[in-house]
Amino acid sequence: MSMNRKKVDEILLPIKEGLPLHPSVTMSDKIVYAIELMVNNNLKSIAVVLNDRPIGRVCLEDALKKLGLRIPEKE
Repeated sequence: MSMNRKKVDEILLPIKEGLPLHPSVTMSDKIVYAIELMVNNNLKSIAVVLNDRPIGRVCLEDALKKLGLRIPEKE
């Protein structure tokens, strides 16, 4: 499966108390879109919503790993 076809539902984690719902993604959104939102908003995780209700979250590190990428170590 190519990088562009991987969806958020493949790396869904339980919702975390206090996680903002904006920005958010849906289960059918592509992982690359979730990464783009997290990077642009300086977030380490993002809410996954269904009908405007939180159903889980996605972590930036997990999303990058799923695509075969990783966060560079800080020196």
